[in-house]
Amino acid sequence: MPLEDHAERVLDLVATIPEGRVLAYGDIAKRLGGMGPRTVGTVMSRYGSDVPWWRVIRSDGRPPQGLEDEALEHWRAEGTPMVGGLVDGGRADMGRARWDFGGAPAASGAAGGAGPRGGLHHVEIWVDDIAAAKREWGWLLGRLGYHLGDDWGHGQAWELGSLYVVVEAGPDVVAGRHERTRAGLNHLAFHGGSRAEVDSLVDACGEGGWTLMFADTHPYAGGPQHYAAYLESGEGFEVEVVAADA
Repeated sequence: MPLEDHAERVLDLVATIPEGRVLAYGDIAKRLGGMGPRTVGTVMSRYGSDVPWWRVIRSDGRPPQGLEDEALEHWRAEGTPMVGGLVDGGRADMGRARWDFGGAPAASGAAGGAGPRGGLHHVEIWVDDIAAAKREWGWLLGRLGYHLGDDWGHGQAWELGSLYVVVEAGPDVVAGRHERTRAGLNHLAFHGGSRAEVDSLVDACGEGGWTLMFADTHPYAGGPQHYAAYLESGEGFEVEVVAADA
């Protein structure tokens, strides 16, 4: 379908988003079908000036790239719920600001809907090489059941229920390779399903740019009663994939 045909559908929907509410690019793509988040972003970039473009944002709640200041002005004027409040906030609170399509079920966006109090809302990973991160994290998260909810060029958001994982190499990322042994995040741990599913992931991990760590003690590197795989990406990020019966 030509971009112009997508544009009419996207713009018609965007025009109906009420004041104080927002949708992510991925929400619109899933709602309309036949396109991805990047297509929605392209439509908004080329044709969105006559509709409330500031209500179409990245799935982690941040405004459209390059239009942050203008979007924040609109959000404050409309009372859009923001993380940190209207005065100090710089990101929409997607749990409260995401529009529900006028009462119809909203797309199952990662940040949509409230999770249990104290549960993880999202994880954001800043990377040095976004191409490598998309390849490696996209492969792994896809195998674990996440789906791509948004892609804004220098970042992606991968969704699983109410949780989402962002990988991004934006302008604020300081150059330099991640080092898991320094103070800070050491690794992320994911439920990996059955032992067979964890084994299958390990067998195929090289396809996605991951390597098995602690191979000499795998799959019990975490202890004799803990069945898990420890994987390292090409950028040095570590993940632990734990079997359900570990």
